[in-house]
Amino acid sequence: MILSVHQPNFAPWLGYFHKMKQSDVFVFMDTVQFVKRHICNRQKIKNSQGEAQWTTVPVSSKKGQEVSFLELEVNYEQKWQDKMVNTLRHAYGKAPYFHTYFPRVEELIRTAFPNLAELNIAWITFLARHFEVHPRLERMSDIPGELGNKSEQIINICKHYGADVYLSGQGAKSYNDDDAYQAAGIELQYTNFKHPEYPQIGTTFLSHLSGLDLLFNCGPESPAYI
Repeated sequence: MILSVHQPNFAPWLGYFHKMKQSDVFVFMDTVQFVKRHICNRQKIKNSQGEAQWTTVPVSSKKGQEVSFLELEVNYEQKWQDKMVNTLRHAYGKAPYFHTYFPRVEELIRTAFPNLAELNIAWITFLARHFEVHPRLERMSDIPGELGNKSEQIINICKHYGADVYLSGQGAKSYNDDDAYQAAGIELQYTNFKHPEYPQIGTTFLSHLSGLDLLFNCGPESPAYI
């Protein structure tokens, strides 16, 4: 059984869904620390000028970086929903499949979620469904007991779900403990995602954008690019 994990980031890029697709079990790390100025609550889209632009879900926490995804509240006092709706409509209104999927996207934007984890997981599952990515989805917050840190933490998650293969991102090579995985009887593998170029509005293709870009541009053909 292949298992992978990741923080529940906002409307992720295609590499996120590629890792999900290669996995039998995908665990949302909803209890890990939220990091400011990262992709935890923001993602890039392609605006009408053909440039990459950040779109952000404001969060509110006096604790700052000391809070987890599960504890972090979305800031609805800023009334950001109208801005995000208008930004996406202006950026993708002429995309081939914008009107097919935007009603559900707008519904997600205007839904009041209790925390950032719930909001992000709702967006991820929406995109995963249309990308035909269907691993068993779990949450780290549902695992009892102390899991430890770094490789120990991942090994304990694998043991909890009975996984014998852990699929890691390339960025974790520097701190993965190969010997610890081998001793635990867990095979350590790495993703090898090469970003595809797909039909996209505008004259110049931009990569590493939110999965929304693929969905609005390619619709039912999107799964072929994951």
